[in-house]
Amino acid sequence: MLPTLQGPLVHALPLVSFSPRRGSRAVLAAYRESGWLRAVVDTVADAVATPRWKAFKRVAHGDAKRWSGDPRWKSSVKAERRKALEDGTEAGELVELPSHEILRLLESPHPEFPGRELRKLAQLHLDLVGEAFLWLRLGENGRPVGWEAVPPHCVLQTPQPGAPFFAVSYGLFHGHVPAAHMLWLKHLDPENPLGRGTGRGMALGDQLDTMEAIDRAAKATFERGGIPAAVVGLDSKRDSFEGEEAAEDLEKKFKEEHKGPENAGKVWFAPGGVSLAQIAVNYRELQADELAKGLRSYVRQTYNVPPELLGDTASSNRSTSEAAKYHLAEYAVAPRLEFLLSWFQHRLVPLVDADVILDYEDPRPQEWERVFRAMTTPITPAFTQNEARELAGRQALPELEGVLGPTLPGQDGGGNNVESAAANATPEPPRDRTGEEGRV
Repeated sequence: MLPTLQGPLVHALPLVSFSPRRGSRAVLAAYRESGWLRAVVDTVADAVATPRWKAFKRVAHGDAKRWSGDPRWKSSVKAERRKALEDGTEAGELVELPSHEILRLLESPHPEFPGRELRKLAQLHLDLVGEAFLWLRLGENGRPVGWEAVPPHCVLQTPQPGAPFFAVSYGLFHGHVPAAHMLWLKHLDPENPLGRGTGRGMALGDQLDTMEAIDRAAKATFERGGIPAAVVGLDSKRDSFEGEEAAEDLEKKFKEEHKGPENAGKVWFAPGGVSLAQIAVNYRELQADELAKGLRSYVRQTYNVPPELLGDTASSNRSTSEAAKYHLAEYAVAPRLEFLLSWFQHRLVPLVDADVILDYEDPRPQEWERVFRAMTTPITPAFTQNEARELAGRQALPELEGVLGPTLPGQDGGGNNVESAAANATPEPPRDRTGEEGRV
């Protein structure tokens, strides 16, 4: 604010938060060039793009649609929402739609690419840069019929007061996209929630650079030998010009006489005034291998990926390998699916059908040990047989609906039948005709 004769003069500088973050394009390039980063991020992105999406809708009652519903249907608590959707479906208040416009949009948003690959691409952008831009394609009725995934670094400016559009430079397009035509998914930056998103790949900049430097150093060591193994010097009393020529002649002579495996170990006779200084590098002291392993483990842990899923089975067995799949789904895949669900329900569903309630299939696999215990452990009368089947991952059977588990041996007087109950009963002492107790 600068005072002038005509009033205060306001000079506004452009806010960098509305432009791409520094290094966002480099992080996406690192995914293409770094095999380890790609293996880790692909493990999560493939698992997120695989589950099938579900759509539920309220059932109409009479002439008017029943608009009031259970607020738990859209709860952010996964277990509570799943239970409420199941109860609503059984009570006839909800119906699962096998086919809907929103499901077709999620499964096939592009005419050239499969829906799974585009969902994976969006997840890659979220995990690496922290934001994903879905440029919506609208049909004749104004509803979205697909989208184009725009790389985050191609979005030069996001909407701001007075400019409700995205500045995009992608492919052959250079212009503005209305804010209503762009679905902007992002992880909010705690420092500036209104700015660009922040991702885990951006936080791994130093680690990725160090890993790349170690790989390049190892490559240079094997290609060029790293630093020379020895330095040969000639008599310094010669003139500089003559000394350089003598050094070149000596190098040529050495290569001619000692090049090739057949000349290995051959004695070399050099003129006087030649000095030799050997140089040795102790790679063990550099601990490059240990450092690289630590960096790879750090990147893997950043994305919540168990080591067994990346081929590290040094300290694994069948039990840990089975649990690794469950841990990936529980701590890496499910939170990301909840993130996508919240954004789709908040921004995408109102553009297609505001009455639809989205959900997704449970990505957690059935653990072998859990299924084995559920199928071999006897059912108690406290649970129905269909409940035990559902715990083992099997479908409920109509003929077992409401059927409780059988009485186990040792219950109800120590037996599970009438004969064992009668045998374990305490015998009544004999009585005589007068009613007095007899003696045995």
